[in-house]
Amino acid sequence: MHLLPTTLVGIYPQPEWLIDRAKLAGRFPPRVRAKELWRTREQFLEAAQNDATLLAIRAQEDAGLDIVTDGEIRRESYSNRFATALEGLDNPARPSIDRATRTRCRASSARSGGATPLKSAT
Repeated sequence: MHLLPTTLVGIYPQPEWLIDRAKLAGRFPPRVRAKELWRTREQFLEAAQNDATLLAIRAQEDAGLDIVTDGEIRRESYSNRFATALEGLDNPARPSIDRATRTRCRASSARSGGATPLKSAT
């Protein structure tokens, strides 16, 4: 191993055949399981995720990374897997809020003297 080992941090890009990026782009990170984001039928999802994981591992090996990961291929978003595993944070029946709705809620809250809108990272 090298003096400074290399590895992947975060989610490896999921293949287009596995996840529907257009559906994901218009949503907040979901706080409920978002099965509709996967392009594969549920009975084949685990096998498809396994295939995508192997491709991610192979790409990391080909790139010469010292420490390979599973690429977090099974995650719908960066926080979803964690958030849905915890009890009492959100109502599992509550739908995800799309970006436009969140923007309107922030603006309305700010006008009414509520919380100050968050600054955009962009």
